[in-house]
Amino acid sequence: MIAAERKERAEPTGRLTAQAAQGGFTLIELLVVIAIIAILAALLLPALAKGKDKAVRIQCASNLKQWGVALSMYAGDNRDYFPDNSGGMDWAWMDIVLNTNFYPVYLYPNRPGAGTQMRGVNDVIYCPTDVWHRAYEEIKGVVTLIGYNYLPSRTAASSPNVQYDAFGLAEWVYRKKFNGSYRKAPVMIDKLQECSAGWLDTYNGQTYPSANHRGNGNVPTGGNFLFEDAHVAWRVFKWGGPGTIAKASQIDRGATGYGKYVEYYRPTDLEKGPW
Repeated sequence: MIAAERKERAEPTGRLTAQAAQGGFTLIELLVVIAIIAILAALLLPALAKGKDKAVRIQCASNLKQWGVALSMYAGDNRDYFPDNSGGMDWAWMDIVLNTNFYPVYLYPNRPGAGTQMRGVNDVIYCPTDVWHRAYEEIKGVVTLIGYNYLPSRTAASSPNVQYDAFGLAEWVYRKKFNGSYRKAPVMIDKLQECSAGWLDTYNGQTYPSANHRGNGNVPTGGNFLFEDAHVAWRVFKWGGPGTIAKASQIDRGATGYGKYVEYYRPTDLEKGPW
């Protein structure tokens, strides 16, 4: 009888102990769960980053594809000529006449950012990864800047501080018409602009990355190239130090300017021409 009473008194305590044990995790269990989450994050985050980069590259390529179609339409209406860009100052500065006779008719009405209103990432005139020119446009309120490097129909007279022929590619930017002797040269590319201080440019007390599609150290990982037939191709960029490329790079130097810039826009598998 006494033993049975003792057993009845002990059972509630045992049940409570079991319930308490089931109600939470031990420290070791928590550490194991945290370790598993950390491992999964380490495995997944690089894949997510690569996926995002690829999506941005596709969006950028779509922008350039729209440029290619617009330029082809313009050429069809104007005896195979590119839009007159003789007043364009350098690679990303376009002639102001394009704001009325090209953009609104063939591409997209140019609505530059100004004041505190910077261009959106979906603006077709700008690469979604561009930072420097978006900021400069906003600060200065300019209406002729784009977020890519556009090559054809330029002149040495409008760009006296640019050495278009620094690497023998002057005819790529001087060509006026489609299907000429330099038809294989790219029409537009992502802005791969190296500064004397590396891949950062400083203006008005602020520092900005100068290239599109940046990786470690703000060095571009590559760029999209638009060609005369409106196809777009991605090329990998490998930097070899100031003013140079690495052997694995698919993009070489194109021009220099203003004593501090090097522009990269020659695919390494493409000769200078003519073809």
